[in-house]
Amino acid sequence: MSSSKQINLILNPIGMTCASFVIISIVGIAIINRQLANRMTVRLIAVIALTDLLAHVGEYYAITHSTLTAGTPACTAVNGFRLFARTFYCWINMAISFHIYRSLVQLKKTNWKSEVYFWTATAVFVVAETLVYYGLGAFTGVPARKRCTPGVDDYSKNLVFILFQSLTNLFTIAVSTFTEEGGDRDHLINERRKLAFRSFLYPLSTIVTLPFEAIFLIFNGFGAYVIELFVVMVIGSGLSGVLTALAFGVDPATHKSFKTAYYLVKNRNSHKKDLDEQYGLGSNDIQL
Repeated sequence: MSSSKQINLILNPIGMTCASFVIISIVGIAIINRQLANRMTVRLIAVIALTDLLAHVGEYYAITHSTLTAGTPACTAVNGFRLFARTFYCWINMAISFHIYRSLVQLKKTNWKSEVYFWTATAVFVVAETLVYYGLGAFTGVPARKRCTPGVDDYSKNLVFILFQSLTNLFTIAVSTFTEEGGDRDHLINERRKLAFRSFLYPLSTIVTLPFEAIFLIFNGFGAYVIELFVVMVIGSGLSGVLTALAFGVDPATHKSFKTAYYLVKNRNSHKKDLDEQYGLGSNDIQL
């Protein structure tokens, strides 16, 4: 068994577990009191964890069903799922980067109307890019490779497909880095500095998960298959769920939500007025 396959078989189940933990935690908090999850950032984090889970499931399924033949309906479905999951992962990370930058650096409030626009734009980009891959024929795979991986039999189309993928990765990294560095965050009030720093950990995980994938894809697009890059790419991709869980674990907003949820369970939802005042419930503005 190759080292990359061993790494995939180890890291993807761990990533699935970590991503599931984040999703279950957010759902649990929402069940206790939905206002605790009534922040756009929480919803974005939940979706990031979902994209992590989908990506890990797709990669794990592909590696454990390596006998699938390119061009068959089963292989086409698996490749389509993997490409959709990766595209979803990139655009959601860009979305949360933009949202956090807008909220913490520009100090703009998010309301329901702006959130609808936000989610709609993200969905359009995800679907559009996935359809581009479908139109290029990347779902089918390359029969000559004798393995089920996304790709196009035609060299020119395959090059476009690979470069498109790598550019999306690089764009995601650039957006995540820019929003972390951009703006003068000295204008943030002191009590939000810790929240600001840790909130940016979510999109910054792409600096670990995407660079080597982008580099590998570029090399591969021009006919150079670098096994060392592939192994590092597999490690980076396999850590996405772990990194999201770590960021979730150190996020002060997470600590506050868990603490309040525990308080509500312990006191059976008493003192709801205090909770409303603490979280600003009833306002049309969505809490960060």
